[in-house]
Amino acid sequence: MVVERGKLTPLADTARLLRDVHAQTDKILVGLSGGKDSIVVLDQCVREFGAKNTHAYFMYLVDGLRCAEMTVDYCERRLGVMVHRFPHWRLSLIYKNAMYMPHWNGADTGRRLKQVDIERAARAASGCEWIAYGHRLGDSIERIAMLKSCNGFDTKGRRVYPLMRWNEASVYAYLRQRKFPLPPKLSILKRQMTGVGFHEDTLLAIRERFPDDYAKIVEVFPYVESKLARYEMKKTSWKQKTYVDTWGSSLKGR
Repeated sequence: MVVERGKLTPLADTARLLRDVHAQTDKILVGLSGGKDSIVVLDQCVREFGAKNTHAYFMYLVDGLRCAEMTVDYCERRLGVMVHRFPHWRLSLIYKNAMYMPHWNGADTGRRLKQVDIERAARAASGCEWIAYGHRLGDSIERIAMLKSCNGFDTKGRRVYPLMRWNEASVYAYLRQRKFPLPPKLSILKRQMTGVGFHEDTLLAIRERFPDDYAKIVEVFPYVESKLARYEMKKTSWKQKTYVDTWGSSLKGR
């Protein structure tokens, strides 16, 4: 009897998607962002394909940040997988436009990279054709359109989205059940954000909780300090309400 995917539990739906991939290949590559969703996907892929046949790739904006690497290192040790590290594709645009850093001669002539360029490099390094991602329908309107268009199984692009039908509560419950530590929160906002970026709420959180990492970021992108200075001037001298105040901040009242 054929069971419709819509009638499966989220975990059973994940297993079905990964079995469908396994029917076509014996190896899989996981896009490991360091966030909670990608950890669940990596764990599920190891359970389906085995550690030796599961690879992951991680993209960094600044190499060697502890706040990002601690989760990646943990996954490598616990699950026994190989994680390939690559510069983030957005760095090509950052260098090209001299964002948060002095302009380099010739940087504006470089080719702008895209996600598919890093995927191509990761596939070549790992020998895997299929890539699993932790995208969920609840992430955004754009994700809903993308995931529903392929129903979580992109044959042409050789991508699979095993957590398509999961909600956030299911992800947290899975991590608790499997005793995975949560990734460090890299935001002073109430929302759970784990990626390194250049928004004020992320920079403030890293400066406060991971000062050594913040120093590394400033070494590569020295102008981020002017962004935080401008934010702090709005808070004090200009008395302007910022988006950090609108969405909730642990620095309120300081």
